[in-house]
Amino acid sequence: MKRLIVPLFLAIIVLVSGCIGSSTTPTTTTTPQTQSTHTITKTKEMTRTITETVTITMTPTHYPLTIVDSLGRRVTIEKEPQRIVSLAPSITETLYFIGALDKVVGVTKFDDFPPGVKKGRTIIGDFSNPNIEVIASLKPDLIIGTSLHIKYLDKLQEIAPVVIVDPKNIDEIYDWIIKLGKIVNREEEAKGVVNYMKAIVEDIKAKTENATKVKVFYLVSYYEGYWTAGNGTFIDSLISLAGGENIFHDIQGWKVVSVEEIVARDPEVIILSQHPGVTPKDLCNTPLAKTTAFKNGRIYMISDDNIISRPGPRIVLGLEELAYFIHPEVFNYAYQSKAIACASS
Repeated sequence: MKRLIVPLFLAIIVLVSGCIGSSTTPTTTTTPQTQSTHTITKTKEMTRTITETVTITMTPTHYPLTIVDSLGRRVTIEKEPQRIVSLAPSITETLYFIGALDKVVGVTKFDDFPPGVKKGRTIIGDFSNPNIEVIASLKPDLIIGTSLHIKYLDKLQEIAPVVIVDPKNIDEIYDWIIKLGKIVNREEEAKGVVNYMKAIVEDIKAKTENATKVKVFYLVSYYEGYWTAGNGTFIDSLISLAGGENIFHDIQGWKVVSVEEIVARDPEVIILSQHPGVTPKDLCNTPLAKTTAFKNGRIYMISDDNIISRPGPRIVLGLEELAYFIHPEVFNYAYQSKAIACASS
């Protein structure tokens, strides 16, 4: 509605200006017949000007819109989406940050941000196993999923256009925030979010660029071995951005590594996920106690796994936390590790 106010206001100005201008025509020394003809001509020109102005401003912004998703598929959005089903918490969070959460009618049972996000919205199943029938009952005009939902693509496409979002690094997160902004007609808001994220990233890079690279081991989970994150994961790229060096950068994706491999690579910092299945105290009774990280009490636990694992705007909060752990001297960060006591005992 706001977009119509300015054009209509301008049209009124044109109309009033035309009327004011026509009041000067009687001063012209012509016969009444000529004066009448002259007035009609001016009226026609004024009417044409108003019509052209309104036609230009009433043109739709950018729909239909065709975008290329993470699978390389060309997806056409015929009109601004009003009923969106989000198949991943990261997508829901992104829509929230760009001011489009009011368009979301369906979310997963794992959606937890912003707080209360599930209230008033239909739960469409879990992250990797959405309920197709429930989704169809919501009559969505857009479905947004991830690479985990490719196996459901054929059925989902029968319900509504489907966009697959699967960024692999922080630059691709930026791109997808902007792209989602275009899709839901919140492009300016999306640009603002990306600019805010970039400011945080650039600040961290500037503060750590001259600092010595710190060797980091990130423990994702302890389940039949030590699960860690290698090349191609968000955690690996964030460690690098935070001024660290992932000691398992040479492996691809997620992998179980042995305690002997960890000790041999001697991390200076060990970071545990929020729920790794093991405590820092438990690790004190393993060969990891021989590492430089344990000897110096540099064992940390991430406050929220979601700010590290979800590819959305909050990923920069995860980056900040990693930077504080890896280079506390740069950020004047005084974090008392839970492992300090057992490391010194």
